[in-house]
Amino acid sequence: MKLTELLVSIAIFLMASVVLTASLVNVRSGIAKTEAASKNAVSMLETDALLRKEIRKFNIPYWKNFDTEFEAIKEMLLIFCAEKGIEATSISSVYDTRHRMEGIKIEWKFNGKNYASQEFIKQRIADEKL
Repeated sequence: MKLTELLVSIAIFLMASVVLTASLVNVRSGIAKTEAASKNAVSMLETDALLRKEIRKFNIPYWKNFDTEFEAIKEMLLIFCAEKGIEATSISSVYDTRHRMEGIKIEWKFNGKNYASQEFIKQRIADEKL
């Protein structure tokens, strides 16, 4: 009887050990995936913040035509993105008619996913409809 109890106890201990080991492996795998996703998210947010900061640096007075100034800004932003290793797919101007705000939208790729960063840089004072 004692030998049977010993064998059952060993079997239960081995099963518990296997379950614990499998649980630890799964937890470590989950932590690694979460860590990688967090690093990607931080990199994506840092890139977005960098692009928005660069757009905010441009100051176009209200008396200048935004469309003509935008062409020069677009070239400068393309050079900036190339220097920083950002894969910019398109750069376009944005106009918010409700607030008469003009801005720039940069569409870019990161890890195979498309993102867009948009920042308004000035507000029209003069009414353009006159």
